[in-house]
Amino acid sequence: MNDADRLRWNERYAASPPDFAPHPILAQVLEAGIPEGPVLELACGRSGNALALAVAGRTVTAVDISGVALAQLREEAVNRSLRHAIRLVEADVPTYIAADPGRYALVLATRYWDAAAFEAACHAVADGGLLAWEALALEPGESDRPFRVPHGELGRRLPPGFEVVTEQPGERTTRLLARRARVRT
Repeated sequence: MNDADRLRWNERYAASPPDFAPHPILAQVLEAGIPEGPVLELACGRSGNALALAVAGRTVTAVDISGVALAQLREEAVNRSLRHAIRLVEADVPTYIAADPGRYALVLATRYWDAAAFEAACHAVADGGLLAWEALALEPGESDRPFRVPHGELGRRLPPGFEVVTEQPGERTTRLLARRARVRT
């Protein structure tokens, strides 16, 4: 992404009222069980996920290119007395590099696709942790389209050491929940 993308997303978020409802993938994540540890949400927007996870006692790093979305999320976090639990990072997701590989109990992205970011997200998941990812899916008859993937592609791109908990094709999206194996010592 570039400055034009940043401006486009800022305009989009400025033009509509915030909705801080968690994404449905969060229910699947909670059902699967998240081990102790911090959470990383990529392309978070005005994340209801970050807020819900903070309420549940998690420390969340929320990354997005839109300063407008992050400002709205910051304001809501302050209103809910959750600001201490959410670290906001304004960055283009593909260029954002998590400081510690294997650090996060959960890495989450919804309605987002970038192959390099997906690979980096996999490496950021701690042993026993979860990767929850939803991307826009290619439509029937399409073979290639920016920011979209074919159904099943997320699971195929997982590196060794991950087990697919669930992979679901939707009408317009494809969703993956996977767990990194625990390393025995």
